[in-house]
Amino acid sequence: MTANPFHYGTPVEGVRFTGRERELEALLSRMRNGVNVVLLSPRRYGKTSLLLRAEAELRRGVRPAALVKANVLRSRDLATLVAQLTASAYHVPGGRWHRARQAVPEFLRRLRLRPTVTFDDQGKPAFAFEADLASPDADDVIADLYGLLDEEVGSRPAVLVLDEFQAITAHGAHLPDLLKALADAHPRVSLVVAGSRRHLMERLVTAEGAPLYGMAQKVALGPIPDEVMAAFLRERAAAGARPMGEDAARLTLALAGPVPNDIQHLAYEAFELAGRRIDGAAVLRGLDQAVAHEASAYAEIFAGRPPGQRRVLVALAAGLAQPVFSAAFARAVGLAGSNSVKRAVDALEAEEIVTLRDGRPAVADPFFAAWLRPAAGHEPVD
Repeated sequence: MTANPFHYGTPVEGVRFTGRERELEALLSRMRNGVNVVLLSPRRYGKTSLLLRAEAELRRGVRPAALVKANVLRSRDLATLVAQLTASAYHVPGGRWHRARQAVPEFLRRLRLRPTVTFDDQGKPAFAFEADLASPDADDVIADLYGLLDEEVGSRPAVLVLDEFQAITAHGAHLPDLLKALADAHPRVSLVVAGSRRHLMERLVTAEGAPLYGMAQKVALGPIPDEVMAAFLRERAAAGARPMGEDAARLTLALAGPVPNDIQHLAYEAFELAGRRIDGAAVLRGLDQAVAHEASAYAEIFAGRPPGQRRVLVALAAGLAQPVFSAAFARAVGLAGSNSVKRAVDALEAEEIVTLRDGRPAVADPFFAAWLRPAAGHEPVD
């Protein structure tokens, strides 16, 4: 059986990565030259995939970059975050501490607070700190790791990457200020903070008065151009020995775009259901299947919203012609006025159920939008 050439749900690498050459070039240039970066992206636009591709590029060559990274959102507490950073620093290729016969002891001597070290069956070390790690001690470790990166500058680029940075204050309200101070103290190290929650990232980095305001250059991810994405779909489909016609590629983009993850999701389902070729009928069957897979989750989301928000969701999915914040739209969804519509939209946007596209609110998940439409075979309106 031919393997499905499309991938969704997790970051993509290798031949599954496409359409971000301009952003990749901008990111790499800054990382190689000690420039701080804020990478902004709506969810599922490929932010982490771009970071992985940049890391792969920086690891190439005789002197690969010294890169330390952590996913802030996946750290359950401050101790876990610091342990992530410590392990990443230890495994930097060619680090100065690896020149010692006993690499782990040499590495630990560079930290003011020593973690607990355990070894697996292959002798690979794992680092851990006490769950109640205090902020001053954690700050010392982060500062020491920053200093380790600074030592590497001169012979190669040095980079600290914090993905899902919008969650940083959950581990300490002071951490953005600490990172700002460390970035100022080590200007040759590139600090890259990446996030997908626009409002939170604005408060931390881009809005005037934010802790990191003015210290990082912005790289923002938007939709991949349709012609690029359509060519990618056809190329991947051909690689899977089920060619996709131009019309089918365009239909996939129209139904699932503009989020790359959603486009690949629909293409995946269409590939599974297609015969020898992926045609428009296979794409439509793929849409039905994608909706069916998540129908119970969509029903739960919908049932959990207040009645006014439900009616707004149905109207957005249906694509009503009236401007969303007009009196006509408010009447159509049974709300008192435009202020009531705005409150409903703001609440849905805060939960990432609704997003802004071309300045207009839209249901973020195209498969949820399809479920909401009357053609989905249910009656979601109260």
